[in-house]
Amino acid sequence: MSRSYCYQCQRVQQACLCQQISVIDNPVSVYVLQHPDESRVNKGTAIIAKLSLKNYTCWTGEDFTLHAALNQILEKHSGKISIVYPAEHAQTLHINSDGIDDDFKIEHLIFIDATWRKAKKIWSLSTNLHKLPAIKLDARQSNYRIRKIPADGYLSTVEAIAESLSVLEADDKKYKSMLSVFDSMIDNQIEMMGQETYKNNYDK
Repeated sequence: MSRSYCYQCQRVQQACLCQQISVIDNPVSVYVLQHPDESRVNKGTAIIAKLSLKNYTCWTGEDFTLHAALNQILEKHSGKISIVYPAEHAQTLHINSDGIDDDFKIEHLIFIDATWRKAKKIWSLSTNLHKLPAIKLDARQSNYRIRKIPADGYLSTVEAIAESLSVLEADDKKYKSMLSVFDSMIDNQIEMMGQETYKNNYDK
């Protein structure tokens, strides 16, 4: 017998996240470039941001060079849009004593939602992204315990979004509800796979 499924949060009903979601009015618009494979896995985290944020757009693909909607956004918001990606020219996003650094007056943010290998492919193929100001986050340990992380500083998509918006707004509490839902998702996944499977495959 097939299990009941929630088509909103894309989880089985047993692990449905919808009742935990709080909608947040984010003044900095979020655009997610999602690899097609990511939209089909139950470990994906971008869905939490999609359900939580008022100003959120997601497009699926690998090469966004000729993506009409994205290019329109890039042209319309030139000078006010950046991509969160550790490109060679990326600057670290952080808060100073007066709030956000003057160099980071950003109104729109782009994120890549994919495994690290596939994120690099999207970046490489999508040459229209290369001239954008790129930002990276201060390294910290991810709580993405059900995926193997290459090293500290690699965050899940929802963690990166929450962290970036928190820094840009100088508010470390506003987006914590997204991370609480994320933590709950991780706990549910571990419970469903069983502690032995988790320890054998993920637990360091």
